Amino acid sequence: TGTENTLYQQFCPMYDKGSAWLSTSKEVKNPYYGSRMLKCGKVQKTIQ
Repeated sequence: TGTENTLYQQFCPMYDKGSAWLSTSKEVKNPYYGSRMLKCGKVQKTIQ
């Protein structure tokens, strides 16, 4: 990937028919729902 950092593609099935985002943390922190559903989602792919 051209980076020394591991990235995690995370996915929330509930936001807008499903939405994905990248994170540097394996712990899911959903950016779409804020504190209401912060942990909603799962890691779909690890990018190293």
